[in-house]
Order: sequence, then C-alpha cells, then structure tokens
Amino acid sequence: MSFPRYESYKDSGVEWLGEVPEHWELKRLKRNLRLLTEKTDRRENPVALENIESWSGSFIQTETKFEGEGVAFERGDILFGKLRPYLAKVYLADTAGEAVGDFHVMRPTNGIDSRFSQYQILNREFIAIVDGSTFGAKMPRVSWDFLSNMVLTTPPIPEQQTIAAFLDRETAKIDALIQAMTGNVSIGQTKDAKSMVALLQERRTALISAAVTGKIDVRALVFSDGK
Repeated sequence: MSFPRYESYKDSGVEWLGEVPEHWELKRLKRNLRLLTEKTDRRENPVALENIESWSGSFIQTETKFEGEGVAFERGDILFGKLRPYLAKVYLADTAGEAVGDFHVMRPTNGIDSRFSQYQILNREFIAIVDGSTFGAKMPRVSWDFLSNMVLTTPPIPEQQTIAAFLDRETAKIDALIQAMTGNVSIGQTKDAKSMVALLQERRTALISAAVTGKIDVRALVFSDGK
C-alpha cells in the first residue's frame, strides 16, 4: 500500500531526519519529555528491562522479585531502557509504578502526546543514533545529556494523536499476522515463515519511522480525531 505525502516540506537541518512537513516544529527531546528522578521503594507495579519487549514496548510478566529503590512513574510516562539502547525497550506506562534498573523515565510536557512520543523513540533511525552514542564497552548506556538533546519532530497535538492512532491500528494488524505465523507450530519454524516474519517486522519499523518523521501523511487514513 502506498501512502500520500504532505503538500510542502522544509529541510530539518538534521541529517537523519531529512525533510519534514512545513508546519511541523523541531524541538530537542528535553523540551518534549521531562526526566523523572524521584526515588521510591513502594514496590507497586515494578518494571524492569526484562519486562519490556524490544521494538514493541509490550509488557512481559515475570516472577522476578526486585529489591532496592526505583524511579516512580505515573500512567502516560515513558520508560526508555538506557542499557544497550539497540534493544529498543520503550514502555508507555498504563498505570503508576516503579522503574527498576537502567531506565530514563520521562514525562511528556504540555502539548505532547505520550503515544506519539513512544513511537518517535521506537523510530529505528532514532535508536541507531542513540546507540552510536553509548559509553561503556561491556554495559553500553546512553546518557541523558545525549538523549535529551536529540531533535524530534513536533506536529500539532491533534496531528500527533492522529498519527499515534494510525500506528496503533496498523502495528496491531502486523503484530496479529506475526503472532498467527509464529504461533502455528506446523509453519512457524519453516524458512519461508521466518522470512515472512522478518519482512513483517521490517515493515512495522519502516511504517513507524515514516509516520513520525512526516514522510507519509496519514491524516486522511484515520476516521477519528485520534483521541
């Protein structure tokens, strides 16, 4: 399926972003997402790196018991795994809890949609740039100083919500296809099935990247206001 493009574009001045829609703003991440550092040991809904699925942000339940303090977060906050950022562990909190371990915990500022922000961080080009900045050979981490200065596209919030709604819908379709293939024992381990799953995963990441950087215009493809 081909997608329409915006009517007019401008040079972002950022190599990996390229041209972006004329009416979109460009802001550093720290203007859109505020770092949270408040510690807590309340042990309610702890989230660790092992609980977050790479590239999807889905929550994986485990039986691990955690000790020590973590960073408190609320519904709508974003947890980004700063250890080995190439794993792309980006969790959008659906309830209050505690981030245990190597996370940058962030809260969207006014005028920023949390789902759109999660998809922005899941952009493969974004992850590649961040991963290239890491320090520490055995346990590579991305610093907040580097992450916070990454440039993000910032459409008007109704458009952020529309893009997020589109991506919610389309990635759910792709995820369902992947689940159907991997869950079928008779075909899931065949070479053709593995190739198809890889293609679907590539399509998923490419669609996210194109939508959040404005390479495609999905506004007419969503039949609600995105809320």
